[in-house]
Amino acid sequence: MTNITKNDVLVIFSYSGMTQEPLLMAKQARKNHAKIVLITREKTSPLRQISDIVISLPTNEKLLRFGAVNSLFSEMFASSLLYLSLISPKLNELKEKMEITQELTDYLKIKD
Repeated sequence: MTNITKNDVLVIFSYSGMTQEPLLMAKQARKNHAKIVLITREKTSPLRQISDIVISLPTNEKLLRFGAVNSLFSEMFASSLLYLSLISPKLNELKEKMEITQELTDYLKIKD
């Protein structure tokens, strides 16, 4: 994080918005003038306060939980949308690289 610059964007996933590790990363990013995108629940938190962009997830789980099923799926959905929105303008450029990757991963599959 010490090498992050104003030309970088830090994307943080933190359901509570209160976990120390992401907060420390965000503080360093802020110090280095990088943009911060936070994916978190719809509640006030220290991370929310210092982020430039906040993508809110439904607040349908308590912080004390046995399994973070809903928040995990919400975060996965948000990360997939971010990924697809970033690659979609470059899909033609990426097609060849994706085909090469598929050929390589085909070697890992069991043949019938």
